[in-house]
Amino acid sequence: MPPASSPNPHANGVSGLRAARRLGVVTTLVTAHRERLEPVVGELVDIWVRADTTSADAVAEALVRQRPDALVSWVDPFAGIAQQAATRLRLDTANPDWPTGGWNDKAAVRARLDEHGVPNARWAAIPPGRSVSGLPVPPPIVVKPVDGFSSLDTVRATTVDDLRHAVDAHRLRGGYGDGVVPAGTLLCEQELRGPLVSAEGMVVDGRLEIWGHSDRTLGPPPYYVETSVAFATDSLHPDLDDYAAAVCKALGYRNGPFHFEVVLTDSGPVLVEINTRLVGAGIHRAIDLATGVPCAEQVLRGLLGLPLLAPRTEAAACLFHLTAPSDGRITAITGTEAARHAPGVHDVVHRVAVGDTVTRTGSNTDRLCHVLATGRTREDSRRAARTAAGDIAIEIAPAEGRATGPERVEIARE
Repeated sequence: MPPASSPNPHANGVSGLRAARRLGVVTTLVTAHRERLEPVVGELVDIWVRADTTSADAVAEALVRQRPDALVSWVDPFAGIAQQAATRLRLDTANPDWPTGGWNDKAAVRARLDEHGVPNARWAAIPPGRSVSGLPVPPPIVVKPVDGFSSLDTVRATTVDDLRHAVDAHRLRGGYGDGVVPAGTLLCEQELRGPLVSAEGMVVDGRLEIWGHSDRTLGPPPYYVETSVAFATDSLHPDLDDYAAAVCKALGYRNGPFHFEVVLTDSGPVLVEINTRLVGAGIHRAIDLATGVPCAEQVLRGLLGLPLLAPRTEAAACLFHLTAPSDGRITAITGTEAARHAPGVHDVVHRVAVGDTVTRTGSNTDRLCHVLATGRTREDSRRAARTAAGDIAIEIAPAEGRATGPERVEIARE
């Protein structure tokens, strides 16, 4: 679970626990928040271990007696903790060169690509306490925490004042939740021009297993909120898989899953970020539908040395999101059942309920609901999901102090 989030039965980690059940392996869950998780995953967990999951040493010490065969986290920022703890437990001898925080450190990734001559964005880091006197790379630039997730505190900047505002806003963030404290360093990188896409897959003994590629639509600047993601097995660029292999080789990443985001520039793919964990936010379910194979189970099979499953289908699947336009309180949600029964739709997932308070952050946490639909192509699946999303309306009463009336979040039907 991302820090401080509510239990989500559709999360990739829950899919991982279900996959472990199918494989007949014993599951041990290390957490500091059993009371929050147990109602959702209790029947999928054999052994509970309480530990400070912000510390790789604490996790490793807590697991010594369990003698695990593999250790994995499904979300940032705990993925880096799990990877370091696995190294301490001698479970992972193929990935010995983790930086502090694992490859969740976006500045460390950028530096490694430069060292190995892999195509890379221009970038600079602003450490804690350093004042901002100018733009470190030519504008427009993307400013984001080196240890961030869900696009929190990620913003486009074109002036020094924009950059100062972004730095000041992030420095006011005391934590991400559940005791996870930001490193405080911000990454500034050139804004790459071209479509934002991703490769989804895993590395097994240095060999890439790529399940397919996703394209995206984004909300309005200066933020980078993903409003839809469509996955299919066909390639989005002839060099994307080779570029992913070059990045993994440069990082020395030889075993484990990845979510690999790039911009397809005029000169080829250039990295936005690599997450060394299974893709989240429900996209893993789109992979399952498009390939006919549960990708969480593939991850466990790779980590445990079991044979991988062969894809059985060649379809596409899309998640289309409704996002919060402003702060307020949810007063009504309508149209869910109509959307659920629309052509091509497999599920409608709400992150909020009537009575919940929402705060617009300019990040992916603004997403209130998504429709998951399939089609023959990415375009077909996105059309089906978007059309079904047009059946859903979420009404938000304004927060106290706002003079405007209630807002209605909905997608225009095609």
